[in-house]
Amino acid sequence: MLVPTSPDDPAAPANLAAMAALGRFTRPFLCAFSDQDPITRGADAVLREHIPGAKNIAPVTISGAGHFLQEDRGPQLAQVIAEFVHD
Repeated sequence: MLVPTSPDDPAAPANLAAMAALGRFTRPFLCAFSDQDPITRGADAVLREHIPGAKNIAPVTISGAGHFLQEDRGPQLAQVIAEFVHD
């Protein structure tokens, strides 16, 4: 599994390392989520609190997409990313 469900999960060390690295990331960081993903619902608040670069950047929620936002609403996500990078 990519998302560990217990500390003994084989994916847990990599996920902990990723969260530690994100906790030191100070460059601008955009959190973009879909409105119909039960897996990541609420994660924007957790990530924005944990990642220094995300604290002052409003998260984006794209309507009509599920867990695979890039597949469900790819053009909309691309537009959001392009605007973020341009600004």
